[in-house]
Amino acid sequence: MKVFATYEPQSTSIKTLVHLAQMSRSGVVAKYDYGDPLHNLLHYGSLSPPMYNLGNIPTNISLFLNYGGKDSLADTFDIARLLDNLKNHDPDKINVKSIKDYAHADFIMGKSTKKDIYNEIITFINNQSTN
Repeated sequence: MKVFATYEPQSTSIKTLVHLAQMSRSGVVAKYDYGDPLHNLLHYGSLSPPMYNLGNIPTNISLFLNYGGKDSLADTFDIARLLDNLKNHDPDKINVKSIKDYAHADFIMGKSTKKDIYNEIITFINNQSTN
């Protein structure tokens, strides 16, 4: 816990926090909204920020996705939307794992994280390197 508390929370820019809030409030995964159509036009060539199409993630990229049932930063509704965007992903290149009792920091600080997640990640990576 002492090591974790030394480095967390890590600093970030206000712009990053505003961007996170924009996506959270709108429910849309899009680039940063400059709050003015002219500024958006200058940055993106359109009056509003373009959306990220998560379905464009290459299907041959290996993805190991973990989420917890008690994670307020990545709730199950958001995960369901993400997984819907990834429904055409190569099944050999994606591993999705839900742990009902995990919250956000449990993936790093949980007492059983090695058993619950890390061993599976290592196996997944090793299998990807042989494919």
